[in-house]
This record gives sequence, C-alpha cells and structure tokens, in this order.
Amino acid sequence: MVNLLQDPKKFDDKTVQKLREVEFFLRKWNKNINLVSEQDEVAIWERHIVDSLQVMPFFKEVNKLADMGSGIGLPAVPIAIACPDVDVFAIEPKQKQSALMAELIREIRIPNLHVLSERVEKVFLSHMDVVCCRAFGEFSRDARLAYKMLKPGGLFMTFKASEETAVPQGYDKIENHAYQLPSSARKFFIVIAYKTGEV
Repeated sequence: MVNLLQDPKKFDDKTVQKLREVEFFLRKWNKNINLVSEQDEVAIWERHIVDSLQVMPFFKEVNKLADMGSGIGLPAVPIAIACPDVDVFAIEPKQKQSALMAELIREIRIPNLHVLSERVEKVFLSHMDVVCCRAFGEFSRDARLAYKMLKPGGLFMTFKASEETAVPQGYDKIENHAYQLPSSARKFFIVIAYKTGEV
C-alpha cells in the first residue's frame, strides 16, 4: 500500500485553515476557470491541494522556490502556505490565471508568494533551491528550463503519472517517489533531479 508522502493532517490548525480557504476560493471561482468539472468539485482538496504538497518531504534548507507554469497557483499556493519561510515564485504567463493568483494572495494573505506574469523562458530568476512544476510539459524539456534557474546542487521536482529513468543533461541523478491520494487507486510519482554541484 502506497500512502501520501505529506499528510496535511500533520500541519497546525492555522495552516490547515488557510489551505481550506484556498479550497473554498477555488470552488467559488471554478465556474470561471474550469479547474475541474462540477461533479469533481469535491476533489479540489485532494486532487489539487493535497497533491501539491507531496514535494515537501524532500525540501532541505529551502529558501527560494520557483513553480513553472503555475496556472492558478498549483503547487505554488499550497507550498507557500505550508512553508511561510520560503520565498515562492509562481511563474504564469496567462493573465487570467496570474490575476486570480494575485486575488488569492490578497484575500488569504500569503506574503511569501510572488506572481511573475511571464513565460518561463523569459524569467530572470537564479540560485533557486527548488524549481518545480505540475502538469507542465515533457520531463527533459522541463528539466532544461529549470536548470538555468537552479543553484548548483539545486533540485528540480515534478509530478508525474509514471517513473522517469533518464537523467537529464546537467543533472547528477534522479529519484522517483511513489504516492497515492486517499480516494484514488492510481499511483503518482514525485520525480526529483539533482542539478550537478559546483566542481
């Protein structure tokens, strides 16, 4: 039996309350953004918020994190709430989604979350401890985009439905960590690529 890598029940009450506020916000806006079908609205908590938190057990001394193609803030928003000491940069070129994130930051008060309304290729970020993405693109392409933003030894993390085995150029190794969401029989993976450190 594969379980969650990060169970939100272990967070303090204030953190859980803020995450639930995000769920309520997304339900309220779902008709405009078509995040999920109406029948799947009940899955917002598990499939989007809880899922977004599954990278957290692999954070080590993380101060700066970038989320590529953040959409409406997944995984950036749940991570920023659960890790208030981490500066989180959500990169999202689509104006509708980035405006919605800005509204979410104001409404729920997430001071450590910064929205960059720009294409990943044009963003000037460097020395990130972690660069992550969820439902963004092809693994080797995403790793290449993350590479320029990561510090030496930094981690590229992505959410996948199957394991990745090919180590991308500029990285030392990759790891696959399996997990299952409570109401799903499907197995998902957090794939981590370690950027080559300084020689």
